[in-house]
Amino acid sequence: MVGGLVSFLYVGVLVIVFGFFLSLGRLLNCLIVVENLNVLLLFVCLLGQWEEFRIIFIALMVIFTIEVTLGLVVLTRLWDFSSLIGTVGV
Repeated sequence: MVGGLVSFLYVGVLVIVFGFFLSLGRLLNCLIVVENLNVLLLFVCLLGQWEEFRIIFIALMVIFTIEVTLGLVVLTRLWDFSSLIGTVGV
């Protein structure tokens, strides 16, 4: 079970890193790829834990929610500058 979970995580991270390098030019695309990595880590964390260790899953949910909020704040701040529209990805 653990070997399959590690190989699933390895393949998922490789796909996400490949997608990240394909979308380096645009901030919005990079945020979407990072969120895919967050979902993959949460999924692996949920599958790999026993019932008394669910607190790690909840802590990761809080951390990733804060990260999404900060990313969206940066995105909206960059959106205010009309010269940076190409960087934002719209």
